[in-house]
Amino acid sequence: MKRAGWLLCLALGCTPAPRGAPSEAVEKPTPAPTHPPTPPRASAAPAPAPAEPPPPEVLDPGPPVVLKPGGHGTVRATHGAVVAVDPEAAKIGARVLESGGNAVDAAVAVAFVLAVTHPSAGNLGGGGFMLVRPKSGPTSAIDFRETAPASLPRDAFDAMIASDGIGPVSVGVPGTVRGLALAHQKFGRLPWAKLVEPAQRLAERGHRIRSREAQTIAWSWPSLKKDRGAAAEFGDGKGPRKEKDLLVRKDLARTLSRIAERGATGFYEGDTARAIVQALGQRGGALTLDDLAKYEAKLRPPLELGYRGLTLETMPPPSAGGVALLQILGMLERHRAYTLGAGSVEDAHLFLEASRRAQADKRFGVVDPDALSAPEGAARMARFRDVRGLLARLPIEPGRPTPSEKVHPLYGAALRELEHTTHFSVVDQDGMAVSCTTTLSAGFGSKIVVPGTGIVLNNAVASFASAGENLPVGGRRTVSSMTPTLVTKGGELWLVLGSPGGDTIPSTVAQVFRNLVDHGMTLDRAVQAGRIHHGFVPDEARYERARPPPKATLDGLKRLGHTLSKKTLPMGDANNILLVGGVAYAMADPREGGAAVAARPKPGP
Repeated sequence: MKRAGWLLCLALGCTPAPRGAPSEAVEKPTPAPTHPPTPPRASAAPAPAPAEPPPPEVLDPGPPVVLKPGGHGTVRATHGAVVAVDPEAAKIGARVLESGGNAVDAAVAVAFVLAVTHPSAGNLGGGGFMLVRPKSGPTSAIDFRETAPASLPRDAFDAMIASDGIGPVSVGVPGTVRGLALAHQKFGRLPWAKLVEPAQRLAERGHRIRSREAQTIAWSWPSLKKDRGAAAEFGDGKGPRKEKDLLVRKDLARTLSRIAERGATGFYEGDTARAIVQALGQRGGALTLDDLAKYEAKLRPPLELGYRGLTLETMPPPSAGGVALLQILGMLERHRAYTLGAGSVEDAHLFLEASRRAQADKRFGVVDPDALSAPEGAARMARFRDVRGLLARLPIEPGRPTPSEKVHPLYGAALRELEHTTHFSVVDQDGMAVSCTTTLSAGFGSKIVVPGTGIVLNNAVASFASAGENLPVGGRRTVSSMTPTLVTKGGELWLVLGSPGGDTIPSTVAQVFRNLVDHGMTLDRAVQAGRIHHGFVPDEARYERARPPPKATLDGLKRLGHTLSKKTLPMGDANNILLVGGVAYAMADPREGGAAVAARPKPGP
């Protein structure tokens, strides 16, 4: 389509005419909820005939999508690969694959190692989401997001938010250990203790602090030093520990030993659980032994969406990131964004406006699915999928941005999300894949380390909102932006995607995906390319100072009326994997200096 035609179509909020799209591009209507009908009252008037559902929308997929293999900085693997923010974690994951473990075994080992070597986000005391796909499917979504304590006084919550969003009241019930245990129980191959052991040994003997870890400790030190446990764990008596210091974590090693011996019970009951509750209770926290004992990780069906004949599987609620990804890509596909040049003003404007709209729904439309009845949940998912209706209500204008206050009435009440998570990806030689994102919410979470355990506790309760539906209710899971994603074509795995970054996560995943699919980049270029983002609130467009769009694009966005943010820090850390012809290409995002490691083939007899 010529640019003028695109601009006219964009101005009218229309869907371009299809050009013989294949069946993969046809959106399937959401099935009706399977619940018993409510019997009519005797005096009720006859119900009107149900409205006819709108006809399926057929979208133009454009030319066939072809992924490019290779790329400078990628690691080529034929026997499995692991890519993570910490090189030691990636190496240990690869060694698990070499010793006969599958992708889930490697993921469990990586997650425990990150609790030792990447303590600002890797954790035992936080939560996360994991997608697991055996070679032939189906994909399972494992939800181990933190929950609010059963007793969570609203006045205490409000006071915590009004101060700094950290401290004992900010701590939610951790989900990570239960989530890893559930993944291992359902999919694992090697013994549990063997997967915990590498992290335990590393905590016992210590590791040299890398540059990135030293930076995060220094950034958080003003808060960490106020907590006795955190100051002892990450300080040397004079100040924060520095790069190349040997960080020995013997208390954490003992905690990991209990988990290795007793499984998740070794965390949620016994000495560890009592230490957590005592440390928080002494300071006014709400978490109890009963909260820990009753916590459950949950298996959920993934959220599925299509784009140009590909199938993306991502996290469903309580991940709002998956919903945002669905809507961003849905809006872009309807405007045939693949016809626009990478880095052009038109492409950037369209992406920012799609992100703005999706972020508003992410903030105010998503809630813990367990808080909804089956009909309510089905109706809400149908609304999320109705991208055509969203664009009818809020058409994207080509000549100007839509002010955020016109996108959603609660704009003024919106809260900014924190941005400290970590993502890793794994594939094994049998074709199983794992995409996993874990978090403590803020960097080092609540800034509390439980004495005698080495556990850094989350501040996930601060992720609840003061307005909308994601409100602080006891026992409820808080909404998250984490968006682990898998991409397939005809049942064949193509991509393992995900990123940290708070509300920038869906934007990062969407842009890496589009760089590969719409712009034909190799994986290294797709990951390294600069990123832009609109988070709905504040009403401004972000870009990365180190990887800015062309000056002509920035000038063009300003002429259209976009306000460019002064916050130009790096966005995300996309440790991703691309598969072509049975070969995996793994890429560690240079933004946080991780590593991609290929598993070596087993030696012959």
